[in-house]
Amino acid sequence: MARGWKTCRVPRRTWLDSKIDVFLEELAASGMHLDRQRAGELITGQVRAVATLMGVTEATARTYLGEEIIKDMARRMLFEVAGERPGADLMEAPRTVPLPLALVGITVAALAEAMQVRAANEPPAHLGDVITTYAQTLSGFGQITADAAAKQAGNPAGILFPAALLRRAARYISGAADLAANGGKLPDGIPETARSQLAATLRRDADGLIAITATG
Repeated sequence: MARGWKTCRVPRRTWLDSKIDVFLEELAASGMHLDRQRAGELITGQVRAVATLMGVTEATARTYLGEEIIKDMARRMLFEVAGERPGADLMEAPRTVPLPLALVGITVAALAEAMQVRAANEPPAHLGDVITTYAQTLSGFGQITADAAAKQAGNPAGILFPAALLRRAARYISGAADLAANGGKLPDGIPETARSQLAATLRRDADGLIAITATG
């Protein structure tokens, strides 16, 4: 009796999957990274806006959003976060914003928690990008703190950081707060009962950094 071939099911890529890829690739080309869920929300929001404006269905609206339109969306986002200096070597940027040592520690811890939240919500193929993105930021905090130990010993004003690095850290932490608050997956070991507290803590830490860079 002949044996039939077994077929392998491959998850079908959707229109949104392909547009998220284009959006994230455009951002990555300038050194900026965003989680796929957030990128998908932005693109879906644009689809709905076009559908409402033109009085058409969302399926029809998607036909108007080609790759160049999606790339333009990414470029607008880059313009909005120009203060983070996407693509620049932040270790060479002017260090003008003082952070007390305790707040440096809180920020490092918040980034580590945010990285775990992001990693829990990314497909395996993108985990490397997530780790690299957060590791670079954590490394920057570590290097600047170590450097300050020799150059700013006894300075009560705190350790001087580039404003762009702090803004970037705030965005990463804020994005993780949004994921936790809006039903994203939680890292292993964090119970569902801790969701609201985790989101609130990350939001507080992100808002604190934003406030400091606004006045520094």
